[in-house]
Amino acid sequence: MCVSTLKRTAFVAVLLGFSVLPGQAQVNFGADSNTWARDGECDDPRFVGDGMATVLLDEDAFSDATDCRRLYEAGRITLRDDAPATDAVDAGGAGQTIALTADRAEAGRLAAGDETLGSGEYRDLFTFEGRAGEFAVLDLQSSEFDPYLMLLTPSGDQEENDDYEGDGSRSQLALTLEETGTFTVGVTSYEAGETGAYTLELRTQSGQHAAAGPREEQGELAAGDETLESGEYMDLYRFEGRPGQRVAVDLRSGDFDTYVILVAPNGDQHENDDAEDGDDVGHSRVESELSEAGAYEVLVTSYEVGEVGQYALVIDQADAQGPAERPNRDVANLAFGRAVDGTLEAGDLELEAGEYEDLYVFDGAAGDSIRVELTSTAFDTYVMLTTPDGDVIANDDHEGSTDRSVVEFDLPQSGRYRVAATSYEAGETGPYRLLVNVRPGSSQDARVVSAGGRTFGVFIGISDYPGTANDLDFTADDAVRVHDAMARGGAMRAQDSFTLTDANATTARLRDAIASIAAEAGPDDTFVLFYSGHGNRLERASGPDMFDPDSLDETIELYDGPLRDDELRILLEPLRAGTMLLLLDSCFSGGFAKDLISRPGRMGMFSSEEDVTSQVAVKFRAGGYLAYFFDEAVGERLADEDGNGEVTALELSEYIHLRYRNDVKASSPDVFVRTGGPQSGYQHLVVDRGSIGPYDVLFR
Repeated sequence: MCVSTLKRTAFVAVLLGFSVLPGQAQVNFGADSNTWARDGECDDPRFVGDGMATVLLDEDAFSDATDCRRLYEAGRITLRDDAPATDAVDAGGAGQTIALTADRAEAGRLAAGDETLGSGEYRDLFTFEGRAGEFAVLDLQSSEFDPYLMLLTPSGDQEENDDYEGDGSRSQLALTLEETGTFTVGVTSYEAGETGAYTLELRTQSGQHAAAGPREEQGELAAGDETLESGEYMDLYRFEGRPGQRVAVDLRSGDFDTYVILVAPNGDQHENDDAEDGDDVGHSRVESELSEAGAYEVLVTSYEVGEVGQYALVIDQADAQGPAERPNRDVANLAFGRAVDGTLEAGDLELEAGEYEDLYVFDGAAGDSIRVELTSTAFDTYVMLTTPDGDVIANDDHEGSTDRSVVEFDLPQSGRYRVAATSYEAGETGPYRLLVNVRPGSSQDARVVSAGGRTFGVFIGISDYPGTANDLDFTADDAVRVHDAMARGGAMRAQDSFTLTDANATTARLRDAIASIAAEAGPDDTFVLFYSGHGNRLERASGPDMFDPDSLDETIELYDGPLRDDELRILLEPLRAGTMLLLLDSCFSGGFAKDLISRPGRMGMFSSEEDVTSQVAVKFRAGGYLAYFFDEAVGERLADEDGNGEVTALELSEYIHLRYRNDVKASSPDVFVRTGGPQSGYQHLVVDRGSIGPYDVLFR
């Protein structure tokens, strides 16, 4: 677990903010705190226009910042004439403080002219009256500066927080008050001279709030109950939670295949189908450490539509730890060339899939070349580097080693970078060592990896397999979709491509297509391979090797039979194209990464991890999500985030990552997406950029 150094740090995340357009009034958009935040529509009833949601609630004012801000700046919505633009307070006057009211967010602004700390940061002051034994949460958020929160107790002790859970736009303190009196809250910034809008909220709970014991409920799913959007019956339970509590939600039934979902006040959710690694279909369990204060929801439902029966639900809330036992989720600082020894352990922050993580930060200068190295003999290492703009560069196994992960990267900008030390599998723990080294001034401009060359492609999709038992919907269409996307946005000519669907998608035809391209493609050219259809896993007769340590080969199921990952690697060897982009939209496709991205100039995108199935993207009338999202990214050029006419490797992967997060994983309490079969689980996009740099240009 990382130990906080109380050193102020910065990451970028847009949670709330003001916007000033020429000739327009300053508007406080608030925070992304409602259920429907980031769904593309504005839910804030203070606005009107064609970008508004159909149903508007008064309680959603100031709570859909990202959507409303984007639509406002695009001119699609305007502020109602009778609506307040802001309720910001001015707490910056000399000696002036503002009294905080519990459960009410104060909107304020750091500005030139405010009083400053001794180190030069502007500061605003607030106060509240607290009682010994009371539990208090102070939550400070801003997208215009890196917020820093300070609390002074009546006796003069000081608590601080910079980046709560690694979030550079949020600072939070959650603690049990040890005395009665007036507490002073300081709102300031990490860097001197930073200004901008913020919100500060105080939540309090009496010391008697914690539940005396587990809450036990007996219920029944029955016809007539409310349903999820996907049709399963559901019952809803609520409880009040607070940061620091460990909550276990346990659901059991002998009548149906259970499924349980825990929804936080901010809309984040954890869910589980079969506890105990899938051995018990009548038992679902979610365990989580809470990071939000407020009302949590528990959704009791079933795996299949229409299942009914009795169940037993237990909600066990462990009391929040005191401030001495639980740090306020700050980050630790890294010094170049100085190794840090840490430990992944229960109680650390967790990624969405359950991996523990420790967070670190360092200040980098544009042009510096850095190497981040994470090693451990206790678990399979995984390291992630986040830039000041929020781009993520990750590595799992460096040069095939499961105990070493390395990111080597030329910094594109000056600022604060975040490093996450984590594991490949959920729940892994143990000691590790983290080291960051820097070589000044080594940055080069991004390469155009397909500059001046031709783009070739082979696009495979199979819906109609031999017989009828294994047919799929829309997968043959995927091949046509991705081919057309490359023609529109990838500068690919029709004569440089092959589309193989259904009975034409055989091993022999694939071999012929690759041989034809190999005869023409050179080092300046780009080759794209796409597949949509069934995938499988087969035992290796020769046992484990460096590419498949699990003794399993992954396959793509062509019309005439399976093609193993090793066989596809050999098929691609004659190609001399300098850049290869490999797109596999099939079950277990992530297992191909180890085999295919083993040569320079290759990048892979795979629809799910090597031990997880992929699902049909019925909602988009597509065989797979990867095909549909790639069409948006390249064919419609939506991945070109900066609008410069180029799509970099990072822009492509980040766009599709975002679309996966929004549409393949649950984004609201009413919708959840899971894969099926014995390898069911969350479906994640797997990206391996290999030797291709994140800012290298793939398409113009």
